[in-house]
Amino acid sequence: MRKVLFNLHLYAALFVGVFVVIIGVTGSIMAFEEDLDRLFNPTLFNVQPLGVPLSAAGMLKAAATAYPGQKVNMLRLPQGSTDSASFVVRGPKQVFLNPYNGQILGERSPATALSTIHSMHLRLLMGPPGGDVVASVTGVLLFLVLSGIYLWWPQKRGTVKWRASAWRVNFDLHNAVGIYSAIFLLALGITGIVIHFDNDIEQFLHKTAGTAKVTKNVPSVVQPGVTPITPDQAIQNALAALPGTKPLLIAIPANPKGSYLVAIRYPEDLTPGGRSWANVDQYSGKVVNLQSSRTVAAGTRTIIINRAIHTGDIFGYPTKILVALSSLMLISQAITGYYMWWKKLRSRQGRQADVNVVSESVA
Repeated sequence: MRKVLFNLHLYAALFVGVFVVIIGVTGSIMAFEEDLDRLFNPTLFNVQPLGVPLSAAGMLKAAATAYPGQKVNMLRLPQGSTDSASFVVRGPKQVFLNPYNGQILGERSPATALSTIHSMHLRLLMGPPGGDVVASVTGVLLFLVLSGIYLWWPQKRGTVKWRASAWRVNFDLHNAVGIYSAIFLLALGITGIVIHFDNDIEQFLHKTAGTAKVTKNVPSVVQPGVTPITPDQAIQNALAALPGTKPLLIAIPANPKGSYLVAIRYPEDLTPGGRSWANVDQYSGKVVNLQSSRTVAAGTRTIIINRAIHTGDIFGYPTKILVALSSLMLISQAITGYYMWWKKLRSRQGRQADVNVVSESVA
């Protein structure tokens, strides 16, 4: 049984090793995706505070003035006194705006290097079929971790004998790194697979509990002759419906039947995007539908927490660092694993060559 499991562990690793490394490297970068984006693009994200910032309507007006003839349907609001606002126009282009004076700070394609890394992690740049490949590779990774624990158990090697041969050092590293990162890799693997199937899982959990997923974009009740409320009124009404929240983003109604969508977050929300939102009727100003991360049904809350665990947002930077380091450990596992396999292969080929020489000599 042990030999069979060893061979399955070996050949499964050889087959998916490259994909596992790609997922690991991109995952470690994604743990700090927002921080890295801000670090590499300070002129787009950072502004000097200049008194009182513009209202949401004022920022939207500045955007419309800078891009005449284009309809700005969504505005991402600044979260701090030194943060910029942003919106998207045709191109598509992501545009950054100074929330104090309405000045355009710069624009870029949404297809950034970090967004490409994000897509590679989720789908290997292959679209939906790539997502299935990533889920399958993650399933194999879970098998590798569990079989690795089983193979490690008899000898329980947790240290590295640095003065030994290169093969022994790699063997010890493979064992030590594998066992110390096992619990974190299991958590990342399981949560990653759940994310791939989260829509189906969420629906199942709601069905089992007799609850329902809260739907977005409930339409407004059209009232001819009534002047629609302003974006700032929509934000204030959304905040009043969920006290203690902060606005993240506002989406403008696309047509007379549409409603405002205001994304908001509580201070304790586990992800930068919050997971709370409200639909506001553009005529009456009433909140016609909402989701609060504090009171949402268990099915949706499970999905929210699962994502927070996978991304490392669950406890902030300490868990982000753990996620990044655990993901990077996959590189060590791949290098040491391939090295040991290559050395054994070379040794086997050497022994076979010796046998052939002896056979020729006898002949």
